[in-house]
Amino acid sequence: MRQALLAMTVLAALAVPAPAAIPDAAMPQTTSIAKHDDGAEYVWRVFCSSGLRYSYIPASQFPTSSRFEEVKTPQTGDIAWWPEYVAIFVAQNDQLITSHGFVKLAELSGDQPRYYRMRIMPGEKPGDKPQPGECQRNLL
Repeated sequence: MRQALLAMTVLAALAVPAPAAIPDAAMPQTTSIAKHDDGAEYVWRVFCSSGLRYSYIPASQFPTSSRFEEVKTPQTGDIAWWPEYVAIFVAQNDQLITSHGFVKLAELSGDQPRYYRMRIMPGEKPGDKPQPGECQRNLL
């Protein structure tokens, strides 16, 4: 039930992507896209906007986070992880949702990702709308 709720909540937040999420140029066909962006902030904002809150985690630290657990069979809303990049997996068409837009997993060269699923903690209410400014990182 929690997994279905997680997937539905993430998909609802993605139904209307932000204009900045769809660039003019297509995403490079390799995981080397991490040279400028590890995808973690985009994933964090999407989850936060959909009511799934967690402390920001850079891509390199997903495997050590207690907030996410590795899964062998990914579902929509799970995190596709490479050591230098993360994206949101869409199972229906084997695509990834990134800050650069959608990309088919089969089009990427290099290593296959590992997958992580967010743990819903007792008492959490996924889907609750965030407070204004809650999904903005304060970098100061």
